[in-house]
Amino acid sequence: MPTPNVLLLTRKPSGHSVTRLMESAALRSDLELHVLDPHTIRLQTGPSGTRVSHDELSLDPASCVLVPRIGSLSTEYSLYCLEQLEALGIPSICPFPGLLRLRHKYSALAALSMAGIPVPDSVMLRNQAELQPAVDSVGGYPLIIKFIRGSQGVGVIRADREDTVRSVLDALNMVQYDVLLQRYIPEAATRGTIRVLVVGGRARLAVHLTPAAGSDRSNVHAGGQAAKLELTIDMVQVAEQSAALFGTSLAGVDLVETDKGYVLMEVNSSPGYEMPEALYGLDVAGMILDSAVALLPG
Repeated sequence: MPTPNVLLLTRKPSGHSVTRLMESAALRSDLELHVLDPHTIRLQTGPSGTRVSHDELSLDPASCVLVPRIGSLSTEYSLYCLEQLEALGIPSICPFPGLLRLRHKYSALAALSMAGIPVPDSVMLRNQAELQPAVDSVGGYPLIIKFIRGSQGVGVIRADREDTVRSVLDALNMVQYDVLLQRYIPEAATRGTIRVLVVGGRARLAVHLTPAAGSDRSNVHAGGQAAKLELTIDMVQVAEQSAALFGTSLAGVDLVETDKGYVLMEVNSSPGYEMPEALYGLDVAGMILDSAVALLPG
């Protein structure tokens, strides 16, 4: 069997997650890691068929496996490179169809809801004439406004009044951008959120994230604090079910514990793991590489 070639698709080669994967791969002799900028891949189609090529790499489905770091704000070119590489027969830990759906918050929430997984009441809104019915359907004010695409707490706004919502809609409608109105879950501010990290399709660990004083966002990037948290059976079940729904073996699943049980806030297909590695002393990067190699035949 040829040496596995792990193709790390990313536009951010200096990011922490990429650096950790490179460090972990450098200590191993059972694989080779290639950091691949999707914009250096050529996509070509025509009467003679479709081709995907790269100047320095042989894209052989028998030995290559994909680890995409393609978040919700990545370019469409990056996404379609992933699609075409998969069409060649190269397996991916985060396949194109699921990743495409996860990029769109409403689409992802709708899929989760149809699968019976509890999510917050959410409305996608473009027409301001529908504002009041939309507000009523998510429980009134306060409510949360989310950009359809965003990460690390960017594009998340708490609105306590109608004029706040209208001003956001006015600004985003000018650039033809949709927004999501979502029921305010007070426990997210009082109890914080839970990030369950799924690697290889299995829930590996949980981190409890609490908001900074005066904030409703518990993301570490927004000043939140992180602590270890023991996984429960319910956490494991909802996290693994959610990742499997989108066909991804790597995911960060964000939950809020309410008096009625867990509510799933979001599934992230390119989760960071700097904090989990620091808290638990685990080689999460190594786990990701193991899960990638396991997808290869033989």
